[in-house]
Amino acid sequence: MDILRRRIILIPLEELVPYVHKAEQISPDPKDVAYLALALKLHCAVWSNDKKLKEKQTIIPVYNTTELMKL
Repeated sequence: MDILRRRIILIPLEELVPYVHKAEQISPDPKDVAYLALALKLHCAVWSNDKKLKEKQTIIPVYNTTELMKL
């Protein structure tokens, strides 16, 4: 746990607020909005094995475990 605490950076919810509306528009599942908002803020991809998340939106790159292992 100590290693995780040193490596994880918590992002305050207030910093995600500007990205929530766009995330809601592109998210195929309301449960994924926070992850997409964070990806929009950080300009990064998402690691997920959720096929709908990968196929139903094209704004955020989504990589599944197999794809990441190949990288």
